[in-house]
Amino acid sequence: MDGQSDDDYMISGRDRNSFFLEIKSATSKKRVAEVIEWFETTEKYFAENFPDLAKEVADLPDEPPTPG
Repeated sequence: MDGQSDDDYMISGRDRNSFFLEIKSATSKKRVAEVIEWFETTEKYFAENFPDLAKEVADLPDEPPTPG
């Protein structure tokens, strides 16, 4: 089989759920990139395995909103 399987990145459903929640609560693309790195995965994996969430991320601002 070519490529990597889901198990290569997100071993358990628990990890997948944590990843999903972290991404869902992100307020910027910068934060999403940090989460992807933190979970030791790739943007490609994210886009292929969470396509609806990837579409939502596309609408986020690049940087987090400034407090104020």
